[in-house]
Amino acid sequence: MSATASTATDGDAPWGDLFYLWLGIAAVCSALMWIWPGDETIPYHVAWAAFALQYGLGNWPLRRAVTGLALCAFATGGVLVVRAATGVIPWQETAEIPLMSLLMVLMVWHVRRRQIALATVTLMAERAREEARAREHLTRLTSHEMRTPLTISRGYIELLLAREQEPDQRRDLIVIDDELDRLTRVTERLLRAIRLQGGAELAPVDLDALLRQTVERWAQVAHRTWVVDARAGEYRGSAERMRASLDTLIENALRYTVDGDTVRLTATRGAEQLEVSVADSGSGLSDEQVEAINQAADEVEPPRDELSQTGLGLGLVRGLVTARGGRLLAGVAPEGGALLVLQLPLAPADGGPSPVVPTVLDVEQTSGATLSRRSA
Repeated sequence: MSATASTATDGDAPWGDLFYLWLGIAAVCSALMWIWPGDETIPYHVAWAAFALQYGLGNWPLRRAVTGLALCAFATGGVLVVRAATGVIPWQETAEIPLMSLLMVLMVWHVRRRQIALATVTLMAERAREEARAREHLTRLTSHEMRTPLTISRGYIELLLAREQEPDQRRDLIVIDDELDRLTRVTERLLRAIRLQGGAELAPVDLDALLRQTVERWAQVAHRTWVVDARAGEYRGSAERMRASLDTLIENALRYTVDGDTVRLTATRGAEQLEVSVADSGSGLSDEQVEAINQAADEVEPPRDELSQTGLGLGLVRGLVTARGGRLLAGVAPEGGALLVLQLPLAPADGGPSPVVPTVLDVEQTSGATLSRRSA
């Protein structure tokens, strides 16, 4: 790792011009030391200060830096020795030669350690990006390979249900269809979990638009009364992770509601944090579940009930939110059902409260998802 990082460090910056500039400064300072007897220490320290400054900026190869150090120590130190031998300065002044050389060697060592560390971090970040791209590619392939046979199977089941009149046969087909539907949901959760592993690139995200798009997508498959109160504006984060987190919270709401119940998505911006919540008018969470969810991450596993499924959902969301310094909280919604809230700290660039006029999107799902918009 060190060799790789060192190689990358040696070639990153245009060190040549600065190195030759410093050689010129060192030569001038050496000449001034000969010209100014008794004042040698002024150009002496200027030469070394120029070395420290330009080495930090120039990122010179180690061999060139050591060569420069040796030349400077010999040229400037030689003048001090001559002046001490002729009685111009006391011999104690020559202690500057080893002390200043040692100081510069330590400076070179620390700067190179920092440069190698930065190069290593850059290399690791690039590898993480490559792994994320490979993981995304694998997820797309896996998604296609898993969804296609499930879709075909469900298509055949629906065709058989349309043709079958025998009650016993229809009952069996309905059971198969329900199991395929359950397998489809589990597959979606697993693929979502795969997508969300590892790092994520942050970018500006229009949170209001993301909430509306999420509801419009879910309104096509879930017969609920959907309400979106979006007033957060933009924030810097991962749209993919926020979308997956919302999908998980909505899935949780759908498990505890029935057709006609209300599911409400809200996004607000405070001075220091965003709050994104999903509330519903269903049966709600038990006190034990609320208490467990509100515990610190990984401290308590939420109790299971007859509506709980794989257990991948809220734990995954809590892990993602905690990784960004936020929290996942649970409570009772104004509608009487479950309330799940994502609290995310704002980055300095995200600013304070959004000046944008909030909009509310009401989505009522009937047989064919009608969408209506109104200003708040």
